[in-house]
Amino acid sequence: MVNTSLINLDEINEPIQNAKPEVKSIIEQVLTLEKERLYNNNLRHINDDVLKIIKQNIQ
Repeated sequence: MVNTSLINLDEINEPIQNAKPEVKSIIEQVLTLEKERLYNNNLRHINDDVLKIIKQNIQ
């Protein structure tokens, strides 16, 4: 069982909240992609999609 009194979500989310807008956008898009893949039970070839997201955000 996880001791919830030891978990501070602010500390977990802090790097994302303090990230540059470009990095935050990449993180949000990758998280969305991962959620969709888990929902659809499709766990293959995610690396190509993540690479595409990164390239789109840095150009």
